[in-house]
Amino acid sequence: MKIGVGILVAAMALTPLTDGFSKALGADQTAFFICFSRYFVAGIIALGISVVFRKPIEIPHHDRLGQVLRTGLMMGAMTSLIFALSIVPLAKAVGGFLIAPVVASLISILLYKEKMDGFRFTGAVLSFAGAYVILRPEGSLEMGTFMALLGGFLLGAYLAATRRACACGDAFSTLVVQCILGSLMIAPLAFWGGIPSISLQALAYIFALGAVSAICHFLTVAAYNRADSSVLAPFFYFNIVFAIPVGYFWFNEVPTQATLIGLAGITMGGVIAMLSTNAHVNPFTGVLAIPWQFVKNFSLKT
Repeated sequence: MKIGVGILVAAMALTPLTDGFSKALGADQTAFFICFSRYFVAGIIALGISVVFRKPIEIPHHDRLGQVLRTGLMMGAMTSLIFALSIVPLAKAVGGFLIAPVVASLISILLYKEKMDGFRFTGAVLSFAGAYVILRPEGSLEMGTFMALLGGFLLGAYLAATRRACACGDAFSTLVVQCILGSLMIAPLAFWGGIPSISLQALAYIFALGAVSAICHFLTVAAYNRADSSVLAPFFYFNIVFAIPVGYFWFNEVPTQATLIGLAGITMGGVIAMLSTNAHVNPFTGVLAIPWQFVKNFSLKT
């Protein structure tokens, strides 16, 4: 349980970088092409690693349809977020996207019968309230906000399905298959109008986007393979904590007072969740344990 939380916090620290690269590319490229590039490059990198280290890609026969479904959910979620990033500020897009852990928890509790104690429930509610304050709905739901919410719903369904399928293959195999399969799924839409022109800077952004995405995707899948969705849900909101400085230093988006209040709610929710009698976790200890755990698991399977 502890390592799962630590892995997710590490993934959330890196995720805003992928949002930043996507937002920068969104000035000249479509959301479909950015999403295709992101997962195609990530898949090629992961596939290269598997070849160099002779790590087999293992997907059980009975889970192939599940892999297709989860990959479709992931691609829908990421395309929606990338579209939102091109319209609204980074923090606002990420804020709408953060309904994902709440959706994942509700699905896991209602359908998969995971346990939800008072601490987990309170932590999830506080973290969601903090994200809601950051999102700051203003009466009408603009397209960017709607797409962020849609992406969050699809991602929540993906996370719940990933947790349910934790016994089907390892995280690295899932990373390779979902990235390659996902890029193939969206390729027709990405190249609908022909091959787009790409500058050298855009190429650099695409490679960086794919590399960081590969790391984040692996860490997220690994986290949900090691802990319940209801435990991980509050820590998913650490995404916005790291997104604020990315938006400020990269896109000159200054956080407002409401944003700071929302961050306080998110942080408080995560701390309260750690008090759960069913999950004595420390995200900082978990993060420190990631390198050893990764090397150990990788060595045992190669």
